[in-house]
Amino acid sequence: MFYGKRAKDEEVEVIMLETEIYSCMDNACIGWMRKDFVTDDLLCPMCGNEMAAEIRELPKI
Repeated sequence: MFYGKRAKDEEVEVIMLETEIYSCMDNACIGWMRKDFVTDDLLCPMCGNEMAAEIRELPKI
């Protein structure tokens, strides 16, 4: 039998940035969206409640 060494996948560097997001104000809901993707009415897409602005450290997209 032959066992070859496979090259390790190149590790991708993840760049983290402080990003403005909107998160759901309902404690039972975990919904949140980046500011760039939020709708005009600022309602949570998961439960329909209002959303509040926050800052989180997220990977760059």
